[in-house]
Amino acid sequence: MNKRTTVFFALLISVTGALFALELSQVASTREIASEYIPLALVLAAIGIFSEMLSIEYKIGKTGAASTIAFIPLLAAGILLPRPISLTVALSLYGVSELILHKRKLIKGAFNISQVSFSLYLGTHVYESLGGIPGLADGVTVLSFAGLAVTFFFTNQILVSIAFASIENARFTSTFARIISSSGSNLVYDVLVSPISIVLVVLYKQWGVEGILVVILPLLIIRHSYMSLQRLQAANRDLLRVLVKTIETRDPYTSGHSVRVARLAKMIAEDMDLSPSKVDDIETAALVHDIGKIDSVYSEIIQKDAALTEAERKLIVTHAARGAEFLKTLSTTKEEVIRGVRHHHERYDGTGYPDGLKGPDIPLPARIIMLCDSIDAMLSDRPYRSALPVDKVRAELVRCSGSQFDPQIVQRILRAGTLERATEMIPAKEESLHEEPSLERIAV
Repeated sequence: MNKRTTVFFALLISVTGALFALELSQVASTREIASEYIPLALVLAAIGIFSEMLSIEYKIGKTGAASTIAFIPLLAAGILLPRPISLTVALSLYGVSELILHKRKLIKGAFNISQVSFSLYLGTHVYESLGGIPGLADGVTVLSFAGLAVTFFFTNQILVSIAFASIENARFTSTFARIISSSGSNLVYDVLVSPISIVLVVLYKQWGVEGILVVILPLLIIRHSYMSLQRLQAANRDLLRVLVKTIETRDPYTSGHSVRVARLAKMIAEDMDLSPSKVDDIETAALVHDIGKIDSVYSEIIQKDAALTEAERKLIVTHAARGAEFLKTLSTTKEEVIRGVRHHHERYDGTGYPDGLKGPDIPLPARIIMLCDSIDAMLSDRPYRSALPVDKVRAELVRCSGSQFDPQIVQRILRAGTLERATEMIPAKEESLHEEPSLERIAV
């Protein structure tokens, strides 16, 4: 962990601790209030710990993350308990989760505990400012709850994004976009699920602490939905990886090529400040840009060291269109991805294939992939030559700007230092493909 990250963690931990101490000091008769709310606080904390026991651990790049629905009892605590008590629930819930269940290192566990508690602290203040009354079941309104939930999630995402960006030396904006996922579906899912916290409030109002226990069954159903979604996404990523590996095992000189092209395409798309969904489509298209080569008719050509004959050349150029046709058979593949694969050998001057598109008529994903494909080829060792130095690659990009490559994209990556970052990917490392977390809590 670098010094900047350590300072940020320590600062947030200190601020959260100070705010918690301040809240306790401002409450009169804290002991009496605590004794009144102890049963409710214990039940909410227990439900939260139970939810954490069902959390899904995974990776975002090199950093650990977890999908959990413990925010449901936590938001209920923000409504049903006075702020000092709800913060106590957050601290105890995530203290057990981080340090005992997940066995985080102390500094990382303390950060996760603090960022959740700080998010709840701000959320309850917004809740109160919008007319909600912490500690009173009848004090919640639609507006006040919306303020609580939105503030909690947004603050959580901001703090986690800062942490990830600091750890990975990445830009905050691209890290934030990656965490909330390409379409924002994870955030929307969390927001849509969060009103179950109101169900806990209603159950408590009608039947007391015992009524809240009824929520365990719905929590299990929701959790099953989360796990099914995660497993489906993982299966799709694994399928793509297997297909790509199948192609690349035929040619040892291109091992890891597609993964590197996908990572480079993602870098360029982020440097161009494209939307998260656009970045995701471009990365996916880049990963499978050579998927057409899985057809056995290309086997001998791919492995051939000598120059291709005219017949072989005519055959190999069909792989882009064939890959697009293959992807069309997969109902979940976006049209943008298919077009990116079909046209990734189109040249900016219109002399490429398969359709001879020119300039802006070439889909943006295809223009980016064409560039990334060429960069990786030049930076990699091939049977007929050694890898080119960065200076020569830069000169070649400038020379072919406007003929083979989109000149605006070339200018952008030269300013952003993308070539220098691309060299760090040679040789390829085994890493997870694009994964989108659910953002109720990130474990760093």
